[in-house]
Amino acid sequence: MLILGLQGSPRKGGNTDTFLVTFLEKAAQAGAAVKTIQVARAGIIPCKGCGYCETHGTCVIADDPMSTEIFGLLREADLVVAATPVFFYGISAQLKVLIDRCQTLWSRKYVYKLKDPLAATRKGLLFSVAASRGRQLFDGIHLTAKYFFDAIDAQFSHALTYRGVEARGAIRQHEGLAADIDETLQKTVLPLVNRKKVLFLSPTGACRAPMAAAMAQQRYGEKIRTGFGGWSPGGALHEPMIRTMQRAGVDMGYRKPLNVEQALYGATPDLTITIGNSAKRMPVPGKNRVHWSLPEPVSPDDAAMDRLRLETEAHVDTLRRLIK
Repeated sequence: MLILGLQGSPRKGGNTDTFLVTFLEKAAQAGAAVKTIQVARAGIIPCKGCGYCETHGTCVIADDPMSTEIFGLLREADLVVAATPVFFYGISAQLKVLIDRCQTLWSRKYVYKLKDPLAATRKGLLFSVAASRGRQLFDGIHLTAKYFFDAIDAQFSHALTYRGVEARGAIRQHEGLAADIDETLQKTVLPLVNRKKVLFLSPTGACRAPMAAAMAQQRYGEKIRTGFGGWSPGGALHEPMIRTMQRAGVDMGYRKPLNVEQALYGATPDLTITIGNSAKRMPVPGKNRVHWSLPEPVSPDDAAMDRLRLETEAHVDTLRRLIK
């Protein structure tokens, strides 16, 4: 599994950053892959409010880190942790820039009616630290987090918020922090880490493997975490495959083919499924292997791709007996 930390404080090494680092280090020890975005240093361009994403499904700003990297990480993540100090009873301006740009993902969900394959199991956590002690200190932040997590197809799991933390490094001495983190790991991280890992591989990892992985993730996500890749991955997913999945309401946007080593973030799969006759003799990680002879798509037209999708779905149905 992947945990994506969004470090929203402009002060690297401050209390918010330290809080997030402490959590992610323990999560990594528990078996999760972790990645942090230092939002203040990411170079994200603010949302233009132009409405382009509602008419095109993508952001008009195509060349900044949000479009080239962060949207993809938000899609790959099993758990998204938004960490922010409190500025005027709200989140930091730097994190707000990232959240505003997620209007693109909101549009894909609510305008285009697409569901991300991880939507049923992705979680969202809010971490926030404040120097003051106001009664309604975190109310606005909770609301922002609620709608942010909804837009990125994450269930808002819970929040860890602390008042009266001002001096640099004071969060380390906060009573109850270690216990709160341990409890969060037990409730939120370990159930995701402990799922069986199923890897789908096809020669290029651009069509059949991601299609099957997405279907299996949607259907069996409480029990498994899927990954996909190829021995010779291309630069982008197969556009006709993306369109046939969209017709079925599944969002394959902001994903790309990975090589065998990158898939599942280095974790050893419990089951590897190779797809396509040319993949029969390819070396694969893990001990358990199943082969599916799904044909390579010979036509990009809608009817042919829809037939491939239905054939893939029939194979995915057979996973039920393999993942008990």
